[in-house]
Amino acid sequence: MTRRVVVTGLGAVSPIGQDMPTTWEQLLAGESGVAPITSYDASAFKVKVAAEVKDFVPPAGIDAKALKHMDRNSQFGVAAALEALADAGLSIKEEERERVGVIFGSGGGGMATTFRWYEAFRQRGPRRVSPFAMSNFIADAASGHIAIQTGALGPNYSPTSACATGTNAVGDGFSTIKLGRADAVIVGGSEAVVLPFLHACFEMMGVLAPETEPPAAACRPFDLRRKGFVPGEGGCALILEELGRAEARGAEIYAEVLGFGSSNDAHDMVASDASARGLRNALWQALREAGVSGDRVGYVNTHGTATQLNDRVETRAIKEIFGPHAQEMLVSSIKAATGHMMSASGALECAVVALALKRGLIPPTLNYETYDPDCDIDCVPNEAREVQLEAAVSTSVGLGGHNAAVLLRRWNGA
Repeated sequence: MTRRVVVTGLGAVSPIGQDMPTTWEQLLAGESGVAPITSYDASAFKVKVAAEVKDFVPPAGIDAKALKHMDRNSQFGVAAALEALADAGLSIKEEERERVGVIFGSGGGGMATTFRWYEAFRQRGPRRVSPFAMSNFIADAASGHIAIQTGALGPNYSPTSACATGTNAVGDGFSTIKLGRADAVIVGGSEAVVLPFLHACFEMMGVLAPETEPPAAACRPFDLRRKGFVPGEGGCALILEELGRAEARGAEIYAEVLGFGSSNDAHDMVASDASARGLRNALWQALREAGVSGDRVGYVNTHGTATQLNDRVETRAIKEIFGPHAQEMLVSSIKAATGHMMSASGALECAVVALALKRGLIPPTLNYETYDPDCDIDCVPNEAREVQLEAAVSTSVGLGGHNAAVLLRRWNGA
């Protein structure tokens, strides 16, 4: 008998809200977290804006001793995970701890911790490095901390596929439950990349949106005049559960996960393959596993970085997979509001798809003004749209050619 997987809890820390309800409300309202950088002196950079999580306060549920050494990246992840568990009404009982997993990704792990202790080593020598440094900068630090804070003893690891990481974590959690290796999995991703060295890397790559006035107008996915993304930070977690388990405890269900696809362009470490072959393959895999025809999918929440190439490639992949139906679909990007939250982006976008299916509301693509014939899709410009959907997809693309897609269906109790 096929094990079915549903979403029962959501949690988020984002530049537009330090919980999921606020983040969702701000998305629908068209608010943006893009603003001048406040966490460090950005005067030496051409671009001086980012989407920061301002005035972040870790939740009281985090163990104080662990928090003392926990990198900001892990703090975002643990905060999102604890909120998602509470939202799901899920307490992990002693007898079921081994059936609850954590698959929570990060592309860079605790980079602020890395930079901090490397500088201490460089200036003052090896004896000035903290014994807690390594365990808090490794890429899987957040997944480890989440397991410790929640008591989950099941499968635990951190997928790393750059900006596709969060989506791959959701897909891996779905597969883990479907295969019977766990009954519930805390999935998602976190990232804390608003840091001077990474700012320099992005700027030298030429991928950052130039500053605008107001700053919130800098990122403009699918717009003809788009020129790049804005770095963001935060974390997002989803609780995935086996359907029977969720129903037995009377859990509220947001959506059902039906299919997952993962692929690589095998083309370039930075630029997507203009043929869209890789993303097309991931979408096809998700549809095939779901057993859903393309005309039943009404919405795609895209990676939508607002780089010229990415948005063209995503548009091409969608049109080639969905055919004429692509002209009837809604296709939006939330990155103009949240910035590019890297490994957290895919997880948050999956959560947004689950909410869109449950609430019948599609968040808009902000800052859209000028039509691009290469992006001839309905990108839900500037204002949220009310529509009832049967199924929807979240897509992600990452440095290294990574592609991932998750397909969800509206939960109707059957």
